Amino acid sequence: MIKKRLFIGSSAEKLSLLNQVVSLVGDNAVCIPWTNAFAINKSALDSLIKQTRLSDYAILIATKDDLTKRRGKKTSTPRDNVVLEFGLFLGATSPDRCYLLAEGGAELPSDLNGINICKFAPEAGKYNSLDKVIAEINLELQKDLGVGELGLLPSTALAIGYFNGFIKKVCTDVSKSRCISIDDKKVKVKSLKINVVIPEYLDDDGVENFIDLFNDHHKLTKATTYVDKSKGDNRRGYPFHFKVEPSAIDFDSELDVQISDIPNTIGTIVDALKLYMPSKSVRADEDREFLEKRELANFAKVLKHLISKNSYTKNAVTVEIDVKI
Repeated sequence: MIKKRLFIGSSAEKLSLLNQVVSLVGDNAVCIPWTNAFAINKSALDSLIKQTRLSDYAILIATKDDLTKRRGKKTSTPRDNVVLEFGLFLGATSPDRCYLLAEGGAELPSDLNGINICKFAPEAGKYNSLDKVIAEINLELQKDLGVGELGLLPSTALAIGYFNGFIKKVCTDVSKSRCISIDDKKVKVKSLKINVVIPEYLDDDGVENFIDLFNDHHKLTKATTYVDKSKGDNRRGYPFHFKVEPSAIDFDSELDVQISDIPNTIGTIVDALKLYMPSKSVRADEDREFLEKRELANFAKVLKHLISKNSYTKNAVTVEIDVKI
C-alpha cells in the first residue's frame, strides 16, 4: 500500500523540533521536511506550491520565535513564513489533513480563534507534550489509510464512472438474464466472477498496450452480455474478456464465467498529470510517478468501496492492484 506524504514546516531555529516530529511520525507517512522541499533555481513559493500538490497531509510547527508589538502590546509569535505555509497547505489538503502544531503561548492569527488547534508543551510529561499530540495525529493518519478521496486529480470520478458504467451494469445484466453471448451465440451462466486488474504503472499513452498484452498472455476470449434481439431489445451488449478454452464451451450447459477486466478509463490519469505537472525533460520524474501510483491506489480504494455497497457486485467482483504481466 502506498504511504501518504506528509509535509512538515517549521522555522529555521526549530530544526531539532522538526526532526523530533519526523521521528515521532515514524512509518505512518513519508515525511518531507521543508529542508528537503526547495528546488535549485526555483523560488521558495514555486517549491511550496509544488509540495501542496504532492502532499496528502501537512504539519506546520508554530513556535514562539518572534517578539511582535501589536497595538501597543508585545506578544510571542510564530515566524510569518510558517503562518503563510499553513494557509497554503490548509487550502490544498483540506482542514482535515493540515495540522498547525502550536507551542503553548504563541500568539496566532485571530481567524483561528475558536478552532481546536494542536497546542503542545515543549516539556515532556505534560498532558499536551509533543509525543502525545503527535500520537493523536498518527491515529488520524492511520484512520485515513483505506479511504478514497475526491481531489483535483481524476481517480475518484473515474472509479465512480467505471463502476456505474460497466461493473454494476454487467453484474446486473448477467444476474438477471443468466446468459452471455459468445460469437453471437447464447451461453447460459451458472456463476459470475469479475476480477478488476489495476496495472503497476501506466504507459505514457495510457493502458491500451497493457490490455492487449494481458489478454494475449492469459489467452482471454471476447464475449458480451446477452441481448435478446428477438424481443425487440436493440441495446448493445457490454464487451468483456474471460478465460475459457473455446473447445470447452458447451452451449447446452451452464458456464462458470470468470471475467478479467482492465479499466481503460484509468489512462485518463496520464493526460491529467501532464496538465497538472508538465514535464520539461525525458528523464524519469519521481514526483509524477508518485502521483500516478497515488491515483491508481485511490481508484482501487474507491472502486472497492462502491463494489462493497451494491448487492449485485459485492460478492461477485474483486480488485487486484499492482499487477505485472
